[in-house]
Amino acid sequence: MKIAIVGMIGAASLVASADAGFLGFVASARNVGANTVIDIFAGVSNASDKFLNVYDLTSNGVYVQKAGLATKTWKPDAAGFTSTRNTADDSFMTAGTFSGGAYGGEYYASTNTNGDPNFTGTSWNATPASALATSIPALAGWYTGDPTSVDNNAESLAGLVGRVNGSGASSANFGVWVAHLVVAGNNKVIGTDFTFGAFASIKDGVTGQTSQSGSSFAAVPAPGALALLGVAGLASRRRRA
Repeated sequence: MKIAIVGMIGAASLVASADAGFLGFVASARNVGANTVIDIFAGVSNASDKFLNVYDLTSNGVYVQKAGLATKTWKPDAAGFTSTRNTADDSFMTAGTFSGGAYGGEYYASTNTNGDPNFTGTSWNATPASALATSIPALAGWYTGDPTSVDNNAESLAGLVGRVNGSGASSANFGVWVAHLVVAGNNKVIGTDFTFGAFASIKDGVTGQTSQSGSSFAAVPAPGALALLGVAGLASRRRRA
């Protein structure tokens, strides 16, 4: 399948640390059927770095959720092993990858994934009558229930399909899988068609220290918009002259 999604990253409101540990979010975007599927990774510099949590997430997206008690919220159906990177009709969060790598040729969400209280209402734990959780509550977060688990290990991002770098993440060679987002329609661009920005905590595998910083995806204005900004700047300077 030809991938036709392009992301443009500019200055972001959240700035990631230039030090080791968390560098910024990295997205892998691709068209699957009638949808755009985006996997988000917490980008890091060392293969031994460990994921701890994501928090204070903000996103204006409307996401596809699969009907069903175990699949219509942001909690991954890890017990049923239906939350995978190939899922084209379900959005979920994860704290790494089950068993730390591909199992049977597929990557499954971690069974250690826990949502924090900012996943309000039935956005994390569904009831039979609850609606699909198609939006993410403001400042939501999720974390690993076992910081020592192999699930939290970083994996290589070499050859990542449809890579889009969040702020600070251009040098991230490794990453921990933290979210699987499905958006209706093809060629949807993160940072343009919908936003994603949050903070993450990573335990540095070399120093043992925990780093906490933020990263987001932001769109660069179109060339026409940049030209208009330049004209506006010239007019402003003329008025002050």
